[in-house]
Amino acid sequence: MTNELETAAAASAGGWLRFRRRQADIPPGTPCANCETPLVGTYCHACGQLAEDFHKSFWKLGKEALESFFHLDGRLARTLPQLILRPGRLTRDYLDGKRAFQVPPLRMFLVILLLTFVVGQCALNRGSADEFVGQAGASAADPRSALDQARAEIAADESMTEEEKRIAEAALERNWGGLVAGITAAREADQIVEQQATDPADSENLTAFRAWVNERAEGMRAEPRRFSLLLAVWAQRVVMLLLPVSALILACMFFWRREVFLFDHLIFSMHSLSFQLLLITTTFLLAMGIGPVAWSLLWLSPVHLFVHMRGAYASNTAMTLLRMFVLFTATTIAGSFMLLLWLFLAFNEMAS
Repeated sequence: MTNELETAAAASAGGWLRFRRRQADIPPGTPCANCETPLVGTYCHACGQLAEDFHKSFWKLGKEALESFFHLDGRLARTLPQLILRPGRLTRDYLDGKRAFQVPPLRMFLVILLLTFVVGQCALNRGSADEFVGQAGASAADPRSALDQARAEIAADESMTEEEKRIAEAALERNWGGLVAGITAAREADQIVEQQATDPADSENLTAFRAWVNERAEGMRAEPRRFSLLLAVWAQRVVMLLLPVSALILACMFFWRREVFLFDHLIFSMHSLSFQLLLITTTFLLAMGIGPVAWSLLWLSPVHLFVHMRGAYASNTAMTLLRMFVLFTATTIAGSFMLLLWLFLAFNEMAS
């Protein structure tokens, strides 16, 4: 199954769309069709069934369907400004039980995460050939011919090996799967040469590990596009580990505070990561319009984290800065292991 994130986000986004029902179709006092309890509102207070008359004209049904689909839940309009401007208050309100006006944290995190992947993929693919051609001094008036010229120059370069040419062409086309596959293959070739030089008698007897690597490296060389797809799929899965990892790091930093539970850290992590992903998404969108200067917005990330952590945990400035430093260090270490896990899982599926 390769679309877990899309499925979860679609199901979560459905909660943002709600039919704006001003009053019940069936008058108060009418017995509920399900349990026969007299109705007093839009829903039966005994069984929860909607007090609705389904004997309607086609026109009325179509009108209600359109209204139900396009009406955004008002909680979204109240949650996002709070998430951006007053994140500490948003988290504290949720933990204190004031949740009716908020979008559930996990729902918001999943939808924003999916949006980040979609926008990021579009930003990386948009104009990739033009950018590389521009770096090579090609004419912007005819990027296709300039790209062909760059390929021809790579093919005509006698100082480059075939593997080096494949790597250069993958970089030119921004084919990340082909680029990683070419680098891996080149490294594998160097290791074989080293083995032959140090132990010629045993050069034919590859170890089980080398055979495992060779099989997957061959799959990467044969199907670089498939490897790019696997990288995207496993990125969606591995990034979900950010939630428990972040919560566990926070739990270690607040282990002496008996009034703060792991659930509290999970809610804080969902809100914090939702904002960070939203900031990255906004940066991707702006970068497609105004260029690299948009990445300066990422300086808002530590500022928001400081405001969020201080407001949610009611800590002073010095302790908040110290905890931010510890969180950054621990997250960097954990992120490095997650990066290796991501590459390993994608590489492992490249077996022929």
